[in-house]
Amino acid sequence: MDINRAKAKKSALSRYWPWSILVFLLAGAAYYLYFLAQADFAIDSETLVIGQVKQGKFSVSVRGSGVLVPDNIQWLSANVDARVERILAKPGKIVNKGDLIVELSNPKLVQLLEETQWELEAVAAENEAERVIQESALLDQKTSVLNARLDYESSKLEQDAHSELFQKKTGAVSKIDYQRTRLETKQFKQRWHIQQQRLAKMTENLSVQNNARDARLKKMRKTLERVRQDVNSLKVYASINSVVQDVPVEAGQRITMGGNIAKLARQDSLIAELQVPELQIRDVMIGQKVVIDTRNNKASGVVTRVDPAVVNGNVQVDVSFSGELPGDARPDLTVDGEIKIAEISDTLYVSRPLFAQSQSTASFYKVTDSGNFASRVKVKLGKGSVDQIQILEGLAPGEKIIISDPSTWESYQKVRIN
Repeated sequence: MDINRAKAKKSALSRYWPWSILVFLLAGAAYYLYFLAQADFAIDSETLVIGQVKQGKFSVSVRGSGVLVPDNIQWLSANVDARVERILAKPGKIVNKGDLIVELSNPKLVQLLEETQWELEAVAAENEAERVIQESALLDQKTSVLNARLDYESSKLEQDAHSELFQKKTGAVSKIDYQRTRLETKQFKQRWHIQQQRLAKMTENLSVQNNARDARLKKMRKTLERVRQDVNSLKVYASINSVVQDVPVEAGQRITMGGNIAKLARQDSLIAELQVPELQIRDVMIGQKVVIDTRNNKASGVVTRVDPAVVNGNVQVDVSFSGELPGDARPDLTVDGEIKIAEISDTLYVSRPLFAQSQSTASFYKVTDSGNFASRVKVKLGKGSVDQIQILEGLAPGEKIIISDPSTWESYQKVRIN
């Protein structure tokens, strides 16, 4: 028999839940559309680098890379034209002052030394012979002076005797004899004076000729000394305690005067030549402290010179070590240097954004607290360091900015971060 069953009434929840889901989906879609409408450009968070503004002690520094070079370099060069006979020190060898580096040869120069020695001996012998002849002539002149004086004195005695007899008018001496004796005495006196003058001139002439001969002899000795020095220079010795850096010659090679033979450098006297970008050089000054990093060790130094010229966008800065050199320090070793410009005790700073310049005003994208958006803000920058820069205005401690390259979205005021 058939039984009638009554249909159960649907509950309110079962009647309205599809509509609830629809309303929820519509609300989510509306919120998502509103979220998308807040920014015109979207970027992936994985492609961004975010920096947070910090407050505290800020060190201003500039970094540059370079190499270690010897502070004391000496080139040994050839003083004469010669041929390389032997090379006794190769690059890398440690030498002391006076050690033989290279031996040269020049047979003509050796022969010239012998000929100069013979010529000097001949000149010295000729000078001695001329001196003996002149001294002999001087002795003859002195004899002439003595004879003239004796003749005068003898005539003077005879004149005095004739004068006494003539004045007494004894008739023993005639007037003619008296006058002749007086005349002879005057003549003998004049001859004596002339011989004395000749002796003085001869003595003066002898002194002058001796000086001339001595000058020629000194000239020959200097010539001999110069030739001997040239011969001695055929052996090239180390001028300082150093390391041989380069020997740009080979055995048998002809080398001209002034040609480089060997390059020496002191191993314990090195400086760092850093290349600093021209945009960061304005705050670098002589006397600033520097930290030199050799990749294995670090050492302190001081800026000693700043090149006035810019080469390929960089300025060379010379740094002298203020302490002992690192154990791995070698010429031409690549190093990094961090120059300490200043130190600010309390200020705002952030990791340096790309293309940010010191003492300027720039636009950065500040990230919201939720991290979903970034809006452009104007920021006044102060001093810049190697990887950080000072914030003067526009940001507060704890805020975050995008420090990676914003060139792909820089035309938008606000961007969304996915």
